[in-house]
Amino acid sequence: MSIEIITLLYFLCLFVALFLGLPVALGLGGTAVIFAAIFVPRSLLTIPSAFYSTPWNNVLVTVPLFLFMGSLIRFSGIAEAAYDAVYKLIGHVAGGLAMGTVQVCTIFAAITGITPPATITMGQIAYPSMIKYNYSRDIAIGSIGAGGALGALIPPSVPFIFYGLLAKVSIGALFLGGIIPGLMLALFYMTYIGIRCRLQPHMGPPTPADEQFTRGEKLQSLVSIWPFMLLIVIVLGAIWGGIATPSEAAAFGATGAFVINLIYGKLTWEVLRESLTATVKLSGMGLWILIASNIYLNVFNSLGSQDLVTELVLSMPGGENGVLLMMMAIILILGMVMDDWAIIMLCTPLFIPIIDSLGIDKLWFGVLFIVNIQIAYLTPPFGFVLFWLKSVLPADVSMGDVYRSVWPFIALQFLGLMLIFFFPAIATWLPELLK
Repeated sequence: MSIEIITLLYFLCLFVALFLGLPVALGLGGTAVIFAAIFVPRSLLTIPSAFYSTPWNNVLVTVPLFLFMGSLIRFSGIAEAAYDAVYKLIGHVAGGLAMGTVQVCTIFAAITGITPPATITMGQIAYPSMIKYNYSRDIAIGSIGAGGALGALIPPSVPFIFYGLLAKVSIGALFLGGIIPGLMLALFYMTYIGIRCRLQPHMGPPTPADEQFTRGEKLQSLVSIWPFMLLIVIVLGAIWGGIATPSEAAAFGATGAFVINLIYGKLTWEVLRESLTATVKLSGMGLWILIASNIYLNVFNSLGSQDLVTELVLSMPGGENGVLLMMMAIILILGMVMDDWAIIMLCTPLFIPIIDSLGIDKLWFGVLFIVNIQIAYLTPPFGFVLFWLKSVLPADVSMGDVYRSVWPFIALQFLGLMLIFFFPAIATWLPELLK
């Protein structure tokens, strides 16, 4: 059998396994073992080494630490406090609550490093408040979904950690590269909300005129969130300033989150148990996917498929831009049916040899990669954010309502992706400045 047919079957079997509902790790590892046993039995010897060597990479220490930090802070009341602050500060502006929701999601993204916490938490807090003040469902749901998706991009982004590990790119530089694109997208969302609510006041009316707050009350609402903002600045500043490695900064962040919860009286045995359980589950899932993807790619290389794919892609019309557009399309499609961690662990080792052959900046490509995953998370019919939202919204909100709400924000995400594609400095300027 030719290598071309074997490679095609290799990918096809994986996607069939995933569409049948098998766990990603089992689909990757099972497909690899079957093809290794049939075509290259000697590559089965690489499986034990994948189990042994993968967990010992010191970069992986950052993942459970940042997850634990984010999980603890999720129980600290930061979301409620931050939303109360934006309600008092800009609730009187047309669309203010929706714009404030995006701002809170941005803060949450900078604490947790992943997408679900902000999406789920703000779906429970912000949506009822906006509906209470007669906001349109489209604006209310769309602002939560788009803001929640920023968790994949704004540091300390866990997807960036996995990409940096596999692509051998500085995680600190990737964190810096994600700041401007993340804030740019947040600004796009807020600008769109503000303009639309100004033109169509019924979409996001101001809070009632009798609900006014004194300057002292507004300042007090900001004071309640300053420890969390300070923690973010210290953790990320230590990485960017070269004071600490990502692993050391993550350890400080987890300790800081523990202390803040303790001081605020939020640290109960139940909170600690749930935080540890969530951290272990997510870390374990990520580790199993990483081990399975290493096995899958070891067999892929043993079959000789990597050379075939690299040669095939480089021969495509359109040159460098054509190759990049094809990769972005693949990531977008996979993002509708696969977890972001799985996409990164599967695609990064396949794409990086091609990126190196073309001489493309791997940091810039990494930012494009994660922005594209963020778009896929929000894109119907299978975007993960859409289902997380539906799970926490009231029963009278249909899946069709969720789908309709996100399209303007998806358009803004594509605009952001195009700007980063045509102006790479959006992603690379800050890392180069602070190099």
